Amino acid sequence: MEIKQIYSRRNSAGQNYAQPIIYEWEDELSRVMGIPVVRYPSFHRFFNHLNIHTPITGPFQETFRFVTNGKDYDEPMNNKHIIPCIIDFFERDDQLPSFYQKHARNQIVLVSSPFDYQYLKAKECPLKLGLFPYSLSDRYAITEKKEKKYDIVLTGRQDPLLYSFFKEYVRTHPEVSYVKRGRDLDNDATKTKAYYINGKDCIGTIETREAFMALQAQGRVTLYGVQGYEEGAAKGFYHMTPHFLEIIACGCHVVARYPSGKDGVDARFYEFDRFSPSVETYEAFEAAIDHALNTEVDLDGYASYLKSHYTSFRVRELQRLLDTL
Repeated sequence: MEIKQIYSRRNSAGQNYAQPIIYEWEDELSRVMGIPVVRYPSFHRFFNHLNIHTPITGPFQETFRFVTNGKDYDEPMNNKHIIPCIIDFFERDDQLPSFYQKHARNQIVLVSSPFDYQYLKAKECPLKLGLFPYSLSDRYAITEKKEKKYDIVLTGRQDPLLYSFFKEYVRTHPEVSYVKRGRDLDNDATKTKAYYINGKDCIGTIETREAFMALQAQGRVTLYGVQGYEEGAAKGFYHMTPHFLEIIACGCHVVARYPSGKDGVDARFYEFDRFSPSVETYEAFEAAIDHALNTEVDLDGYASYLKSHYTSFRVRELQRLLDTL
């Protein structure tokens, strides 16, 4: 199978924080494969609204498309020419038949999480599955040492347990500089836009991917936890998120929390233990932060690790997979 184009929802209404990451993946797919990125056709949205499926809507050539959630469904996309890649998947037993039906006509369904791939295989998924793991755009390749201005910089979603340890740490180590969203230590969940140094000086808001990465790169150490621990739709789905790769590209030490055993599929695939043990106690957290703040990052090791996780590497793996169809 040879992909001819990429459907994208860029420049449409309702964009969220994840979309720019998807656009970076699409751009790298386009560059490596030499194929165009095409805006998702408006007439597909019309047919989907009416719940109409007809072969005359197309597409009529092999088309790659990222799907942001396993629950998402566009009727015209259940098409033999569509290669969907599911980014977030939280479908449980009673929801799986509906998921299978939504993709019954696709020749192959890709998933971004090794955990999800193993989960669906264990459920004897009737669809042909492929793994297209999360990656990092080649534009973030490590080329030089980052200037570090702050001891701890927190961006993105925070693991509740690690964040509770962080609050205790900065209270008992007032000499440590930290940057986080919001002024107060207890307001991490409010998702305010402004970032503050030690809860005092506002350094501005983060409105772009460039600003997000630039701020993260100024920290010596940060925290990272996989999804799946909290109550809600993601409970029990222990997903790695691309932020882990962003942290490595920014040259930060990482203090991480992740499952082991059968649930640690993503953690093993991305070799989290190369960077941090899974931290489960405050004592381990304190020791890890103290060590990180007094140790230089092995940038050569970081750069070597990322070579197999850049999007261009993933695209070449995808091409080999599709060649077997």
